[in-house]
Amino acid sequence: MRSRFLPEAVLFLLLAIVLAAATNALAGSQRKLRWVGSYDLPAERPATGGASQTAGASPSSAAATTATAGTGATKAFPPHPDKAWLEISGDDAAGLHAANTTFLDARRTNVYQQGHIAGARPFSVWESDVDDKVQAFFQEGRDQSQPVVVYCSGGDCEDSHTLAQKLYFVGFDNVLVYKDGFPDWQKRNLPIHTGAAP
Repeated sequence: MRSRFLPEAVLFLLLAIVLAAATNALAGSQRKLRWVGSYDLPAERPATGGASQTAGASPSSAAATTATAGTGATKAFPPHPDKAWLEISGDDAAGLHAANTTFLDARRTNVYQQGHIAGARPFSVWESDVDDKVQAFFQEGRDQSQPVVVYCSGGDCEDSHTLAQKLYFVGFDNVLVYKDGFPDWQKRNLPIHTGAAP
C-alpha cells in the first residue's frame, strides 16, 4: 500500500502545479501571480528625476524638472501599469503641485476641512461615498496615464495606499503616493487651504 502512495502523491503534486500554471496563465493582469525569481527589486529609475518605490529615494531634481518643464510631470513620472502606486518624496510632491497635478486627500472629510494641500480634492477612504467618487473621477475622462498624487497623514497612515489601490483598479496607472503626507507639507510651509472642497 505504501509503494502505491508515493506515485499517487507525485501525480497529485504535478497535477496541482499544472492546474495552478494554467489558472495563472488565464488570469487577468491584476490577478496574475509572478513566478518565483521574477519580482523586480526596488531600484531608482534612470536619470530622469523619477520616483523610486520608497519615499525619499527619488532625487529632488524631479521637483525642479517638473516645475520648470511644461510636461515634466509626465516625463519624470511615466506610467507604471505593473504597480498600483509609487511612493514619492516631499520635493517630488511640491514639484508636481507646482505643475498643477491633481492631488487627492484620502483623510476623513472633517480633517480635510481643517486643512489640506491647496487644490486637493477630498476622497476619504473611510466614507461610504468613496467608490462613487472614484467612479466619478474615472468618468471625468481624464488621461489615466497622467500623474495623480494621493496623500493622507503620513507615517503609519495607509489611507493613501488604499485610495491608490482603488484608483488602480479602475485603470489609473500613474498614481503616486506622497508617503509623508500632509504633516510634511505643513513643515515645508507649502500652500494650504481650509474648508470644503472648491
